[in-house]
Amino acid sequence: MKSKHQLKPTGTWEVLRRIRVSKTNHSDNSPAVDDIASQVTGVKIIVLDNDARELWVLYDASQVDYQAIVQALTEAGVPPIDNWWTRFKGSIYQYSDTNARDNAKAPPPACCNKSPK
Repeated sequence: MKSKHQLKPTGTWEVLRRIRVSKTNHSDNSPAVDDIASQVTGVKIIVLDNDARELWVLYDASQVDYQAIVQALTEAGVPPIDNWWTRFKGSIYQYSDTNARDNAKAPPPACCNKSPK
């Protein structure tokens, strides 16, 4: 079983997010959570720590965003805790992911004193 300490973003657009979840009946890394990693494009690894009631997600922000992951988690029966702090962090994560996706799709900047073509 992977632990959260083994998760390290290695790619340019990879991010690691911690999502607090309500108490679930799922065991650590249940098949429902593992299916999310295989079904959602861009999600690399998901680690569910049921004792700490948190979920660690490593994903490529240029391919998928926070809201898509939350929706997939909710459909799988592992919804995030619904409080103001989680919503606040979620909006920051979503803004950051949207920014990363826009930057990943942007053309390269002009170099030195050369004008763009």
